[in-house]
Amino acid sequence: MAFASRGLPAPAGAEREAGGEAPRQGVKLLENVGSPLQVHLVGESSGADFSDANCYLVCDRTGGEAMVIDAGTRSAPLVLKRAAELGVRVTLLVSTHFHGDHTGGNALILEKTPAKMVVPAKEAALIAGDGLNPGEKKQLLTFPTPRIDVKAAQGDELKLAGQPVKVIEIGGHSPGGICLHFPGQKLLFTGDALFKGSIARVGIPRAAKTPDAMVTAIRSRLLALGDDTVVLPGHGPTTTIGAERAGNPWLQPPAKTQKAKSPGKTAEKK
Repeated sequence: MAFASRGLPAPAGAEREAGGEAPRQGVKLLENVGSPLQVHLVGESSGADFSDANCYLVCDRTGGEAMVIDAGTRSAPLVLKRAAELGVRVTLLVSTHFHGDHTGGNALILEKTPAKMVVPAKEAALIAGDGLNPGEKKQLLTFPTPRIDVKAAQGDELKLAGQPVKVIEIGGHSPGGICLHFPGQKLLFTGDALFKGSIARVGIPRAAKTPDAMVTAIRSRLLALGDDTVVLPGHGPTTTIGAERAGNPWLQPPAKTQKAKSPGKTAEKK
């Protein structure tokens, strides 16, 4: 499933900043992110840059509630252990899109917690394992999600301990993947839509053939947020909207082309 997790290379003629994280294991508290909420990063596998999938545990320690975002088969047991250590109850489980590195742990978390399962409305059938041929299931979906409680679409709002969580739909990498915006905390969980210095891969099964529509949606819906919004992607390191607006080669305005001047006429000497 590694093909689904890598970002697109920079467009021709643009340089992409080399970036990534050292191989990691376990659970890491992201310092100074999302206060008063706590955000814990759980790696789906050891690796670096876009070979890792990021699972997140977002906690309200005061109210004792938590949301899990993009649970994989390896990250799910770790996130359950950390939630138990913190004494928080997982009330929401969200998959940003249907790929197995973001959904493989759903069954375990639904079995062990009272969480409501939230999925993209356009991908509900795919996450449940319906409508995929055997090859696609083997390639894209590790385990079907056994239950779906909420089908979230563009403009919908979830709640975590009274805090609003806005749903933003960005299709392209998958038919209708979603991002989660916490406006009060200036946090944006982008799934596989937007990475540091890149965007999600297209041209794979159930994805768009070109990135054009996805780039348009990112520009209009994600870059509309403040520059200080912290971006927590489904793969790779954390970034900000400001950094991606300024430096992501896929999000730069098209270069202006100068029209060639017509050669002037030279007067004939008599």
